[in-house]
Amino acid sequence: MQTSRLRGHTLTEIMVVVAILAVLAGLAFAPASAMLDRLRTDQLRLQLHGALNLARSTALDRRQAVVACPSDDGRTCGDNWGRGWLLLPERWRRAEAPALEPIAARVLDSHHSLSAFASHGRPQVVFRANGRSAGSNTRIVICQHGQMRAEVVVSNTGRVRSLRSTAQAPC
Repeated sequence: MQTSRLRGHTLTEIMVVVAILAVLAGLAFAPASAMLDRLRTDQLRLQLHGALNLARSTALDRRQAVVACPSDDGRTCGDNWGRGWLLLPERWRRAEAPALEPIAARVLDSHHSLSAFASHGRPQVVFRANGRSAGSNTRIVICQHGQMRAEVVVSNTGRVRSLRSTAQAPC
């Protein structure tokens, strides 16, 4: 009778294969992480663009001013557009009408590396009944990992536009 020997892989061979797989996974992670960051930034930019367009169209439709402001909790205005926003009737800003229901509220579960802040210390955007923006142009800068990645701009005429940032500028 002849004994057969089972042929298998040694522990050293298995460890080499695992090490090679770990290196390849590490090399693939960096581009995938950058792609996810870009997707998160674009998602916030497009959602904010849509919310500001909704505020403008609501102001035109209702023929009354609408305020768009950043909100962390969906009930009160804050300062970071990256956490969410509220769309409110303009009379909400007056002291006699503090308990008005919002037109729309959105609380985002955005990534901790994302933030978005308005320029010129103007945390709120007001659209008048004719669809025009009150005050000067507003620029909301979207930052990720301390770098400017995109912006949403509201002109005096009420036009909302958004774009990706091509320059790597600090926030």
